[in-house]
Amino acid sequence: MKFLALSSLVALASADVYMHNPRGSNDRNCERNANRNNGNRLFDSQNNAAGGYACPRAVGDESFQDEDGVARFGGRGTPQDKKMYYYEGSILPIEWTNQHGCGPNSKVNCEIIIQYMCEDTADPEVDNFWPWSNNKWGPSSDSAVTGEVKVGEQAFRSTIDIASPRDGIPRDSQDAATDTIPKNAEAAVPNTKENRRFGMHENFDYYDRCEHTERNKGLYTADQRMRRSDQRATRQNPNGNRNGLECPEERDHYPWWHPTPWIDVAVLTNEAPSKYPCTDITPILVGGQETGRYACKASDKAVADNAPESEYVSARCAYYLANSMNKHKKGYCDAKRDLSVQVKYDSNEWKQNRWPNNKEACEAVTNGAGEQIAEWIEISHADNFQNNEIDYPICGQTSFSRVNHLGNADDDANVDSSNYFEANNKVYLPQSNNANRFVWTIPDIPTPNNEATYFSAGMEKAYQSCTLRLRYNISTSDFAQWPEDAMELGHPWAKQMVNATHNAKKGQDDSRTPLVQDPYIYTGAGDAASKGSQFVSLAANTNQYGRTFQDRSYKFAIKKRPTATAAANDVTDEPKMEAIGANAKIFNVNVRGKRGNIVQTYPSVEYDFVPNRLAVDKNSDYVHFQWTGSDYNPRRGCNNGEGGPPDPNDFVSAANANKNSRADRSNLIFMNTMAENVPMDMLGITSKDEEDGMSFANKVLKSKEALAGETGVPCGDSDDCYEHVMRLAYLNQQSDGGSLMLRGNKNCLTEEELDAIKNKNERENHPLNCAKLNAKPFPYFDGGVMKAQKGGKFAYFSSRNNNFSNRDQTGILCVRGDGETCENDESGVLQDENQHISTATIRSKSYCNDEASDYTMGNNFGAASCIELDETLLLTETQASTQADNDKIGDGNEEPCDTIIFFFQQATLEEKIGLAIALLFVGMGSAWGGYYAYNRYQANANKGKRFAGNKNWKGAKATEMI
Repeated sequence: MKFLALSSLVALASADVYMHNPRGSNDRNCERNANRNNGNRLFDSQNNAAGGYACPRAVGDESFQDEDGVARFGGRGTPQDKKMYYYEGSILPIEWTNQHGCGPNSKVNCEIIIQYMCEDTADPEVDNFWPWSNNKWGPSSDSAVTGEVKVGEQAFRSTIDIASPRDGIPRDSQDAATDTIPKNAEAAVPNTKENRRFGMHENFDYYDRCEHTERNKGLYTADQRMRRSDQRATRQNPNGNRNGLECPEERDHYPWWHPTPWIDVAVLTNEAPSKYPCTDITPILVGGQETGRYACKASDKAVADNAPESEYVSARCAYYLANSMNKHKKGYCDAKRDLSVQVKYDSNEWKQNRWPNNKEACEAVTNGAGEQIAEWIEISHADNFQNNEIDYPICGQTSFSRVNHLGNADDDANVDSSNYFEANNKVYLPQSNNANRFVWTIPDIPTPNNEATYFSAGMEKAYQSCTLRLRYNISTSDFAQWPEDAMELGHPWAKQMVNATHNAKKGQDDSRTPLVQDPYIYTGAGDAASKGSQFVSLAANTNQYGRTFQDRSYKFAIKKRPTATAAANDVTDEPKMEAIGANAKIFNVNVRGKRGNIVQTYPSVEYDFVPNRLAVDKNSDYVHFQWTGSDYNPRRGCNNGEGGPPDPNDFVSAANANKNSRADRSNLIFMNTMAENVPMDMLGITSKDEEDGMSFANKVLKSKEALAGETGVPCGDSDDCYEHVMRLAYLNQQSDGGSLMLRGNKNCLTEEELDAIKNKNERENHPLNCAKLNAKPFPYFDGGVMKAQKGGKFAYFSSRNNNFSNRDQTGILCVRGDGETCENDESGVLQDENQHISTATIRSKSYCNDEASDYTMGNNFGAASCIELDETLLLTETQASTQADNDKIGDGNEEPCDTIIFFFQQATLEEKIGLAIALLFVGMGSAWGGYYAYNRYQANANKGKRFAGNKNWKGAKATEMI
């Protein structure tokens, strides 16, 4: 058997990666724990179990919210779409943190690989893209279509229920749906409620091929012993452990040498061009003949800038593009199409997990009669689509980030996939010391060569279910790890790449491998007193010395741009929509983070907008405000997490409101400057005007006048703008048809009704407390698309989550025009000016809940004192109590605002003496009680033992026994 030529090997060091926008799962689903339940659920992340965000849904089974993200309200009311979506061609900042650094950091060699897949490649209908199996060729296992042959159809979709990619839906409100999908075709078909609990990205046929195909034995595996002969075993996973239906060999190597369902978006590496990303390649010719090597082509921007080759040429990037399956054909071995698929299953090669992994070996597979039964099939993603609609991935240099750090990156320019970003020197998304970021232009939904045979339901249907994948690679410089084509001409390591000939076969003493497990390294000859040379021991785990980490998003949709205006719909809770031209820029503004303080959320993050600084052009650009969260977080209360709704939620009462809640909710309210923590004047009237009974019409008029004032809002002063701003601030709680149906058309609680609830937790978590956004029954919210129509800088914040000195959820939208240029200041950050506060006239005093007047109160956590001004002043020393809710385990704290109280420190001298005397008596009583209990136990234990074995009484006279 011949083996594949060695392709690129990515060797890595220990580090974690967490995706924050879109929200990365880190293999979570709907567990309420601080740590995930199952790190083998969907994929092998290699990350800490505390990372990741919980499922983006409200608590309940599929009858409340199904796999497609549709809120069905238990079969009542009109369904509402509650899944994140992005318009094609819109701009999405992908943000993540990586532990061990990347970018132009001389300590590391790194790659960030970003990919996506949708239903058309995850569960393909076209036959030449995926291996034949009983699921693609034979009768369906779906009871709904039993007997129907699956050739030319999807293998696993069950009528209306999507098979892949799917997140997995809890069976009930107490279920987490975190079990790993069983390894069989039946579980892959979502035709039962139990099967729909299982998440599935890569499908069963994909994993089945991986399990039975011979692994690439030309790869460097150091001194690790591969315990399997198939593609499940890699140096990083030598036992071939299963994580969902992901193929370990594909996961650990990029670019892989077989077809995958993933479409490449970007490869970000320190080996990328220093200034201009590589987006296209051209063959390198010598004497008019192709050499097999490629070079990056100069972009239009590089040509316009007359850039030298060193700023846009990279052998590594050219290699990545040339070997991306987006345009490069990848091959696999399968049963000949004029034979039955059963010939593959009956072959010894398949049964023994050594199905061929290369063309020559594939065409040599025969049956007992010596007849060829297999053929080599090659395919690229672009082969199925018109006009090269699948582009090369972009290869660029990501921002500098330091090692041993899950934080922000240096203020370098963003790497983006937008042609118009290169066309001018305007800054739209300043990096501004944010997390690592790639600016993704959402792809257009591609057009198949033949939609009827590629995906008969239509590509818009296929792109309703997509997922994003981010892998993080750190390579060591201790030995050469790249093929010659990926290195610059003349590089001293160009022909030195490690391969299977460097694997240790004789244990630690084998000199062929450049590294062994935890080696001793000699550092000197020693001295006269030593018995040998000096040496040190290295912490080098050879299955982690090269290591891949990854995170994946929950499902999202890609949609066509709206071509007609549609009014807002309260029944379906959809915002107003207007037609948006094909060339208009649409920027997505989302929310990252989860409920809790900075310690509780780590290695995730607290709430913030993404991006939190954005510059756009007046009268041409649009901003799509949209976010999601989860109702499955650990319980967090007090300043660690504000508002409800409670868990469980009955939508109308405070029955469960005294427990700390789990829910994420956000809103967006404009304010005068980012330095403030209260909204701008959005009403234009005083509290007295309210009391005097100003008509509703006059209130609306005054409010519109206020919003059109000097500061104003970015959408101008139209009625549509006013409605849009109100929707962002209040989340349409008062009119949302689904919310009204669940709460029996009950109104939001008034200020007086809220003040009447004396218990603070009950008041703040009450499901009808719209001031805390609790009446929104789902964590998802579509704020709609806003057109920038007024120049200036517009600051905004979330009134629920922004908590001064605890967390900051603010952002700024700068619109170029009317004299505003949106230039970064001398700090390199897009900022506004701190001017004044305008909302003093509309503030209203809320109910005073005393939290600071007694030693049992948490008066160092923003609490208030309700003591009257003429109360006696304190004369003795006091100390602040410490809040207890800082755990990172379990499912949070149920009780509200727990504090750790040090009674002895707070007591007076007399109280301390009294406590000491009381403790003395308690101690004496406890000692006496223990002594008494011990003697009683001994007496019972020895009962009857005093005369045991003494038989003298048998011969005694009766008088002697009296």
